[in-house]
Order: sequence, then C-alpha cells, then structure tokens
Amino acid sequence: MPFQQDNAWPAGLLTIFDHARAKHTTFEKRYYGPYDKLLNYCFGDTFKFYVAPQSPPRDDSRDAVDFIVLLVVFDTNDQPVLIAEVKDDSWAQKAELRYRADKQMRDWYALMLDECPLPRLWGLSLLGTSMRVYCGETTSLDVTPPAVPRPEPSTRVLPPSFLAGEWELDALSDEGFAKVKEVVMDIFIHTGGM
Repeated sequence: MPFQQDNAWPAGLLTIFDHARAKHTTFEKRYYGPYDKLLNYCFGDTFKFYVAPQSPPRDDSRDAVDFIVLLVVFDTNDQPVLIAEVKDDSWAQKAELRYRADKQMRDWYALMLDECPLPRLWGLSLLGTSMRVYCGETTSLDVTPPAVPRPEPSTRVLPPSFLAGEWELDALSDEGFAKVKEVVMDIFIHTGGM
C-alpha cells in the first residue's frame, strides 16, 4: 500500500529497524540503510524524488568520531526538499552530542536552504529512532526550532539537561509516522509529487 494511504509504518520496514538494532549493535552507521529504505518508501516510485547520501565539505579538523553522512531527498532538478541526518542512539543520551547534532543540522541548513525550491526545507535529526523535526523557511531563512545558545563560557561542560527532551518523538511510533507523513505531504503538495 502506498505511503499516502497508510496509517502506520509497514511491518517489513519495522522488521528492518529491529534487525539493525539487534544484529548490528556495534555498527556505528547501522541506521543508514533502514532510514534510506524509510525515505524511499515515503517518496514512493514517482521518480520525482530521489534519496542520496551526502558527505560534508572537507574539513581536516573534523574528528573521525564526528563524521557524518546526510541523507538528502532531491527533486528531479537536483534541489533539496528534505534533509535527514542519522546518528546512533547514543547521541540522544549526552548533552554535548545533542548540541553537536543540532549544530550540524543548522550547518546543513546554512548550506542548502537557499537551494530549496519549496516554501520550506524540512529536516529530520534522527538519533537512533529518536527524532527532532526542523523546518527552514526559504523566504525568511528562519529555521525552527530556534537554536539554543551554548552557555558561556564555551569551555564549560554542558549541563546534562541541555537539549534534553528535544528528540522525544520516536520516528517509528504512530506519532512519528503521522509527523513524517505531514512533512512528506507538505512536500508533495508544493511539488505536485503525489
């Protein structure tokens, strides 16, 4: 059944996530395949969109532990309509990692928001299956949720509660399905992609 008519994630997709969690617990990038499958399921076989991994611009100071690959949904004109940054579950547990995940999403918006052909460029920050939804307005260039500044001085260790609860939405829950469907339907409405 196509995504637009479904009311929940298909059992096969949930099985892929269960397998990734159970069998690949030491594999740092274990969620890339499942989220690639999820995004391809959401955008269907219209051939108006495609999912492609993107690497950040080269930065020799980037720590290997912090290496990221972004999944981007492009339209047929190679313009971004949705960005999804995928991290492991452990990122939701530490204040410093939550801060980095938020900052990296905002850095991606700084690079891509002006290329989005739609009124909004949607973003999903996925820490395991914990999800935070971002929305960048292409006319005002505002990104929500607003950034929470790092406490000064910048050398101070972040309190454990910093950005806690911001990734509470489980992407695989009924609420997560509804939110992803809302985002994808907004993209379809503005591109005629249905």
